[in-house]
Amino acid sequence: LAHWRTNQAYAIKMCIEAVNRLWAVMGGSNWYNEREGQRLWRESNMTAAHAYTDYDVCAQIIGRELLGMEPDPALL
Repeated sequence: LAHWRTNQAYAIKMCIEAVNRLWAVMGGSNWYNEREGQRLWRESNMTAAHAYTDYDVCAQIIGRELLGMEPDPALL
């Protein structure tokens, strides 16, 4: 489960980097709520903000597992 969760978080991290790169070149008009680019940027970054998809948290969980340590209950 830890491997799957870490891979999922990494994939989301890569998607967010791609969306943010697109956002940087789309222009100022994408700040309007009715623009598709704004919706994509907002929703994808909100997904990445969820604790379950936080790559840093997942990296700590997988690191503890690989080292044979007990899971940290604060990270689950």
